[in-house]
Amino acid sequence: MEIFEFILLMLAAIALSNLINRFIPSVSVPIIQIALGVGITYLPLHFELKLNPELFLVLFIAPLLFNDGRHSDKEALWSLKKPILLLALGLVFVTVALLGYFLNWLLPVIPLAAAFALAAALAPTDAVAVGALEEKIQIPHKTMKILEGESLINDASGLVSFQFAAAAMVTGAFSLRSASLSFIGISIGGILLGLLLTLVKYVFVKWLRRLGMENVTLHMLIEILTPFAIFLAAEELGVNGILAAVSAGIAHSFGYKKMNPEVARLGIVSKSTWSVIIFVLNGLVFLLLGTQLPEIIRTIWGSSSFGHIQVIIYTLVLTLAVLALRFIWVLVMKLPGTDEEKPDRRHKFKNALILTLSGVRGTITLASTLSLPFFLDNGNPFPERDLIIFLAAGVILWTLLAANYLLPLLVRDVAEAVEINDETHIELEILRNVVIALIEQTTDDNRAAIGKIINTYNSRIRKLKKDESAERRQRPLLIDTLKWQRESTLLAIKNKEVNPFMAYRTLHRLNKTLFRFTKDDQYKTDLLAFRQWIEVSGMLQQAALSFQERREQLDAFRSRNIKYVIEKLNAVLPAAGTEIEEISSLILRYESLLSRYTRSEASAASREDFDAALDELARVGIQLERDQIQLKFESGQLSRAGMKEMKSNLLLMEHDLRELTV
Repeated sequence: MEIFEFILLMLAAIALSNLINRFIPSVSVPIIQIALGVGITYLPLHFELKLNPELFLVLFIAPLLFNDGRHSDKEALWSLKKPILLLALGLVFVTVALLGYFLNWLLPVIPLAAAFALAAALAPTDAVAVGALEEKIQIPHKTMKILEGESLINDASGLVSFQFAAAAMVTGAFSLRSASLSFIGISIGGILLGLLLTLVKYVFVKWLRRLGMENVTLHMLIEILTPFAIFLAAEELGVNGILAAVSAGIAHSFGYKKMNPEVARLGIVSKSTWSVIIFVLNGLVFLLLGTQLPEIIRTIWGSSSFGHIQVIIYTLVLTLAVLALRFIWVLVMKLPGTDEEKPDRRHKFKNALILTLSGVRGTITLASTLSLPFFLDNGNPFPERDLIIFLAAGVILWTLLAANYLLPLLVRDVAEAVEINDETHIELEILRNVVIALIEQTTDDNRAAIGKIINTYNSRIRKLKKDESAERRQRPLLIDTLKWQRESTLLAIKNKEVNPFMAYRTLHRLNKTLFRFTKDDQYKTDLLAFRQWIEVSGMLQQAALSFQERREQLDAFRSRNIKYVIEKLNAVLPAAGTEIEEISSLILRYESLLSRYTRSEASAASREDFDAALDELARVGIQLERDQIQLKFESGQLSRAGMKEMKSNLLLMEHDLRELTV
């Protein structure tokens, strides 16, 4: 029962970390999760977690690398193959060699083989940790693609190097020649086995489909078991399970070419299921680091070999060494962003710093060090295992903090660090055109349904823009709407279409609001000329009416002003440009107010009619979007890959809509 409660607590902590990040966006999610992990250790629990090092590789690394392979951008991997391979292979092996000797010199208590193991664990970067920062930091697009490709390959190269170094420490035997030959053999074997088992899996799945077994749950279970089965099979056959998982993941990214209802349904379930699995696994790794830290810190600080400040300085020195190696390598190898395209030395160094600080250490580093065995083959404890884990945790924290607080200072004015890429601009334009087209189809009968559909498009636009300043940019528009209401009220008074007392009260309220926003004196004085006769004649007219009649007159007057504002907003909408979502959201707000004041004028549509209208308009929106995508592609503004991805997303939404209406 205790372990079940502990698992529930960990899952709750993962959810809590994202909630905290919403209120403290300046602190990245991994840092929050580590802090929560530390906090969990101080709770009065009756369960003590005993980590099995071998379990770490299969439970965390196999599915994480398999998923990275499945979602790898193959075109980007190929087009950026030089910088990716230089970082993922060249830099990893240089880091293992140089940092291993440096560690052994800095801390002689750590044997050379164990120092190499720690260096190998520190070599891989973690794109997941950087991805958590990407939304608010806006890492340059090309840099992010390099980081993603690098992390996919250097996870494998770093972990293979780590396994060799750890095995040398455990067994006490190491030969560079035999290790190199073995490295090549088990690496090629792992890649081939991953591809072969993927082929076997495809044949098996095809056989199941021929039998008519299209159960999505069954196929999803097979997909989840795949990385674990491939990793365990590779380890059992003596080849590298890490590379087997990566190659299997990449092979899976070529699958599902046929589009049919069964595959589309599986695609939706697969995307959702894997997102939850990866989200939980990444969160668990950082939480587990937090739960291990207090005991490791007590062990290290309780040792007479090191002082508190001394061991923290060691983590900082080690972090600086890792980053310095990466910075020098990026400059020497002239990676993208630091070559002759930008001869300015200032830009060259700044871009090199961005690529350096973006190389955050995270899940793979932590999982590697936690997978170190407790004992050597001769029965002795693994030397300085707690110190190695503490140093690795320190480097993870320092690199996370550097990326969290230093990267924003660097990317703020770098030309490459655009807010959104070109195809995202095209997608934004497509969505805005759909919003305009939907607004043009608004009638009294479908106003509520149109509003709901447009809200979904506005949400997609805001998500693409990664923009949280919409409310601030709406302020001038809100002032304009107040002025339009005032203009409508004055017209009603001039044409004697409204009770003057009611008009005065409305003008008085609007003027007070406008003066507070604009500080313009005209909104304090222009009522004085007709105030007296308004009060006398208007109050007499109002007194002759019942409460219900006064309420109906007020609602009708408000409806008149709101319709006037909606007409004005619709008039400026076609030329709104990037402000379409702000204007359309205001239109929806006023449409909602209008329906509130006019619901007594027309009978409300039944729920069934509303749902039918909503379904029909959703399909209209999807078709409008599909037409816009085709137009952008035919005009050359959208690449074939971008068109395919957008149409694929539309197919998924269409399938989801079909499922909801069955």
